[in-house]
Amino acid sequence: MARSSVDPTRGEGTRVRILDAAMALFAEHGYQGTTVGDIEQVAGLAPRSGALYQHFKGKEEVLRACVEKHVEELDRMQDAMEMLPLGDLRAELLLMGRWNLADLARRQPLYRFLWKEGDRFPDLRDRLGEAFVEKPLRRVAEWLREHAAAAGVPEPDCEALTLVIVQSMTAYRSLESLYDHPPLGVDEERFLNAWVETCLALVERAGIEVAPTKTPA
Repeated sequence: MARSSVDPTRGEGTRVRILDAAMALFAEHGYQGTTVGDIEQVAGLAPRSGALYQHFKGKEEVLRACVEKHVEELDRMQDAMEMLPLGDLRAELLLMGRWNLADLARRQPLYRFLWKEGDRFPDLRDRLGEAFVEKPLRRVAEWLREHAAAAGVPEPDCEALTLVIVQSMTAYRSLESLYDHPPLGVDEERFLNAWVETCLALVERAGIEVAPTKTPA
């Protein structure tokens, strides 16, 4: 039987493994403390074999590709927002909350790297600030604005309200990641339920309808 001529180190799966391994190592050991050989070993490649260079020019290109991978994943996930409105504010908030908590969990290694070495790569820090903070927050503020307009009520301070709503989730995930256990022993489902109820109380106080929209018979 003829042997395959396909090099298993050159596939897209290998590239993804390299990026995932690199991000975990950068988060734990920092950029300077991570070698190409370390990345190759954690990615399941022969260390110091040069396999990484079949995909990337060097360590910094790996780092920048890690950032772009996370940005692209976030953009795809935000497409879920296009499913809204569902005609039920509670259901919309639950969907948004689950999506955001899952996304924050995926991004924790990248955040840990930024906390350590953001000053070393200010262009990447700015890129991620726009992609992971400003852009998603603007989308949530616009979502609140649309609900207020649909309800025919005065527009609340959507940007400030967005920070109150969204950043509580960021704090929850950050504390969980930092101390390796849920803060106050509050698990994700318990936090999410309390978050939804708090959001509903806030938007209802602003005059936005909470009850599901009924479809005419």
